[in-house]
Amino acid sequence: MVNLCRKFSLLLILFFLGACASKMKDQMKDYREAYSIGDYDKAEKLLNSSELKKDKRSELLWHLEKGSVASARSDETKAISHFQAALELIDKLFTTKLSAKASSLLINDASDEFYGASYERSFAHYYLSKAYYARYLKTQNKLDLQGARGTILAWDTYFTELQRSATYKTLYHTDLMLKIFGGQVHEISQIKNDQQIALQLYKDALKILEVEGGIFSLFNKKNVEYIKEYEASIKKGELPSRKLYDETLAYQDLKDFLHYKILAMTKEVRGFDFANQVKDLRPNTDIVKRVQTETGNVVIILEEGLIPPKIGKPFNFGIKGAIASVDNQGAKAVIASVGVEFVTQFAMNKLGMGPTATASPGSFIFAHSMTKLAVQEAAIEFELPMIENVPLVQRTEIFILNSKGVVVSHSPLPVISENGDLARIVLEEDVVARYTKTGTRVAIKHLIAIAAAIGVYKKLESTNAGDFIAKTAAMGTYVAASKGIAAMEKADTRHWTTLPQALRMTELKLAPGTYQVAVANYSGTKAPAAPAQILGDIVVGSSGKSLHTLKIVAKP
Repeated sequence: MVNLCRKFSLLLILFFLGACASKMKDQMKDYREAYSIGDYDKAEKLLNSSELKKDKRSELLWHLEKGSVASARSDETKAISHFQAALELIDKLFTTKLSAKASSLLINDASDEFYGASYERSFAHYYLSKAYYARYLKTQNKLDLQGARGTILAWDTYFTELQRSATYKTLYHTDLMLKIFGGQVHEISQIKNDQQIALQLYKDALKILEVEGGIFSLFNKKNVEYIKEYEASIKKGELPSRKLYDETLAYQDLKDFLHYKILAMTKEVRGFDFANQVKDLRPNTDIVKRVQTETGNVVIILEEGLIPPKIGKPFNFGIKGAIASVDNQGAKAVIASVGVEFVTQFAMNKLGMGPTATASPGSFIFAHSMTKLAVQEAAIEFELPMIENVPLVQRTEIFILNSKGVVVSHSPLPVISENGDLARIVLEEDVVARYTKTGTRVAIKHLIAIAAAIGVYKKLESTNAGDFIAKTAAMGTYVAASKGIAAMEKADTRHWTTLPQALRMTELKLAPGTYQVAVANYSGTKAPAAPAQILGDIVVGSSGKSLHTLKIVAKP
């Protein structure tokens, strides 16, 4: 009776936790929809009334989302407060808990704390730096400008620590947005030698585009083949073959932008080296002409769309390989008494535990060998978080209109970071790293349940109850336990849902005044003739360079 009560209490707890998780998921979906159409007041109300606020395990996610809404509502002080709190938590979780959790494989489990994926922890720095700079534009307080610069330095340190402490080799070991946005912030920081630092950051960004950029479909038409080559090359300490880097128009747009930035900064701080840089870079002649005739004073940063949501993707794992790891004494005794082969055959024939997903995960783009399943024995199913469907980012033209509505400038708007594709790669790396150990952990739980079912079956079989009754009772015992396991082992699909899918940037030369910023998409290689969507206004001052952030929001 006591055991029955315990089981009933456990099922009630699991039911309650599942109901809370489902409620929060629905609330976050409504919040995301309000944010996506630019209704930030409604988004904030939905967020404040959501279960996320009460969930102590999701404190980091709470601060990230609150910071996003505050930033979108131009409340920079509140945004700074939340992103500072987020980064303090990231430092605490990363340095004191994350490495320890890796060995126990509790990272990102739905029952554990939210640590954030590496790209989410990375972009908390971007948002804090951006908030500091936005407040500087309003207050002209130099401390805010230095706060923006200091955050860039902390961002760079984050990647240094990531490389040192990663439990597996990651492709995401640096970031284009860090280098390019960091370069822009250093340009305007007004600290001696920061112009030289900015120049080096732009050079670093070009190197990243030329090598790591090939990982992404945005820049490389052969990115799948390139990733396989990249993984093999890194192990040998070599660079991947350039033959597998089939450059896209997005690649060319960003390369032109970086050539412009490198040459413009070289002209400003290392004029004696300008001719050599032109010779080394071999840029388009239009880029060289532009650098020689104008100096950019306006930077437009465009945040586009929302990152695709995480989903729980099912995987199979054979139970046979996990048997030796079972440490439950009762289960070990049952397995020892009947033998390994009996356990696997019983699981397949009596409990119907054949593999359900023997094909490879179709969306995977690398490391297939670790997750391509050919399980022909008894198998369990478990989930890991992934992103499968990443919408295509379109090539876009930016238009600048003066106060009379006349277009005074238009050009391609380069993509600096495609966060949807980045997130997919990071999460797939995580799946590859965690598949075997996570599968073993879940399989052990199932083996304990199977052992209990075998015990029920053997007991009834010995009373001549008949195979059907014995099998039915065993099945009932296992099914009840497996439902509890499934509830505890759901993939953790919590994520920073208001992170943009893409970040774009360009630099222009504009006379003082008020302008409208608009965009339109290309049709293939054909540039749009006129703007299709007005994003907002910017005010250009009479001196210095300024950064302006706008959003492309979905239509209601």
